[in-house]
Amino acid sequence: MSDTTAESVGLVIASFGQRGILADQDGAKHRYILKGRKLRAVCGDHVTWRPAERSADAVVTAIQQRRNILERPNTRGKPELIAANLSQLVVVLAPMPEPDFFLADRYLCAAEILGASALINWNKTDLADSMPAELVEYQRLGYTISPTSTTSGSGITALEASLAEGISMLVGQSGVGKSSLINCLVPDADVNVGALSAANQEGRHTTTASFMHTLPNGGRLIDSPGVREFAPVIRNTVSIQQGFREIAGLADACRFADCRHLREPDCAVKQGCESGKISLRRYESYKRLCNTTAALA
Repeated sequence: MSDTTAESVGLVIASFGQRGILADQDGAKHRYILKGRKLRAVCGDHVTWRPAERSADAVVTAIQQRRNILERPNTRGKPELIAANLSQLVVVLAPMPEPDFFLADRYLCAAEILGASALINWNKTDLADSMPAELVEYQRLGYTISPTSTTSGSGITALEASLAEGISMLVGQSGVGKSSLINCLVPDADVNVGALSAANQEGRHTTTASFMHTLPNGGRLIDSPGVREFAPVIRNTVSIQQGFREIAGLADACRFADCRHLREPDCAVKQGCESGKISLRRYESYKRLCNTTAALA
């Protein structure tokens, strides 16, 4: 590593603000520091890097073009990047705590906008005799439901198989069992995270820390302990229509091409609600998200 001008491509597998860990093209891991405060790298980023001049660290000089980004509002209400280049969002729900289906709709909407797949994990199946009606509605819309129990191990193998391609991320309410799922899917997760944290001289519980685990089947799974429960940022109301499959499917039949499906006349979406093609709860979720996004604009 004597040639300090040679640059290579790497994948960010752990991020701690301005520092983190990247994997090079051979899979070797390197501590990195970002060159300049304007750079912001997160798990999933493909970066250009070079060896540091006076240490074994890597210097990240550029972030390569991202396929997509997932953001959440920070404490000041501004968008904060938390992951990039996601292939799939796994929305985790459970009988306890009581499911927040409006939040689930927001995650599903975000996945559609990102161009990522969406999988709904119904966890803690040992605590419920059947799936709620809302999950049946999701199935009708074409979403896959993956039931699991980390207590019995039921469904874990099937869930792992659904994570075999690309980069996935677990999202959902606090208490639904995301940590237990990670531990089942990646038995040495805590050991790996501890080693990465020690190598990067950062604490395990850094609130901005994110870690990417490699699953036995080759898939990658991002765990962001400090941001496990969050509402994703959706930047404009127009894109929300594409985030709701049933609304996007009827939008072309509206009288006006720019119909927002809220108060316009001859709206096919509102007619769909009246006829039962669109669930009233999902439509209410759509309206809430439109109003929230408009307020943040």
